[in-house]
Amino acid sequence: MSDKFLWVEKYSPQTIDECILPQGLKDEFNSIDEIPNMLFIGDAGVGKTTVANILCATKGVDLMFMNASMERGIDEVRTKIQTFASTVALFGSYKVILLDEADNLTPDAQKALRALVEHHQNNCRFILTCNYPYKLIDPLKSRLQEYYFTYPDNKTLKTEFVKRMLDIMVAEKVALEKTDVPHLQSLVNMYYPNWRKVIHQLQRCCASGSLDSSVLSKVQEEHISTLFSVMKAKNFTVVRNWIAENMAAGVSDADIVKSIYTSLKDYVVPQSIPQAVLVLADYQQKAAVVANQEINTVAMAVELMMQMEFK
Repeated sequence: MSDKFLWVEKYSPQTIDECILPQGLKDEFNSIDEIPNMLFIGDAGVGKTTVANILCATKGVDLMFMNASMERGIDEVRTKIQTFASTVALFGSYKVILLDEADNLTPDAQKALRALVEHHQNNCRFILTCNYPYKLIDPLKSRLQEYYFTYPDNKTLKTEFVKRMLDIMVAEKVALEKTDVPHLQSLVNMYYPNWRKVIHQLQRCCASGSLDSSVLSKVQEEHISTLFSVMKAKNFTVVRNWIAENMAAGVSDADIVKSIYTSLKDYVVPQSIPQAVLVLADYQQKAAVVANQEINTVAMAVELMMQMEFK
């Protein structure tokens, strides 16, 4: 494990008990004797793939990993998946296929997968992860046990993760100061419950050997809370620059829309939220046909800026 550079991989949990999960989910996973066909539903970075890998490692089963964002067509299902599912397991009585981001599978691939899940259930189990379950066809979902990785606004879970971050900093010999704890709490609050994002940003902030406040300030500027602040101030120039800089750094227009949507309750008065949702839906639809996504996203932010009442 020590040869891994990325902290998110180096300090990935090795057991279910090490995972930071709502207690109900943790109890369910710990009680599993034999892996069923499963569907893990939740936002990015909340631990879906980690839990799937732990379950397979704990049970000692053959595992094949596929990323449906890269291998999403019916040919991959008919060849790679079917070949693996139809052969005898080397270890144990069954094997497992972990299909990550399965909501990216084409409709035809999903139909083919549905048949494989049913046909090979005695020899092979399937674990699918997804962010958007509505993209999966019902006949496929009905063959899987659904597990929702939903996190309440829980101080205990946040505190647990701050402790995990401190442990990582100690292990990496990062210089610690008393003032670091509030900064770590701020990082968790910004990205909760996207643990992967928190760890990536922690490693970024600690690259100098201590928690760099200037890098942390940059991270905070990139956060969606900054966009809400400048929209509230009706500062068009900064709104446009924020969107341009984030999209240039690889943040997609869809990610910005989702971040705004999930954060509305924190920055906008309740009466303005329904209208804001209509604006987001309208520009999300336009995003499928516009020539320039940046201009479309800036236009969306401007309309929100003019129509919303902020807290």
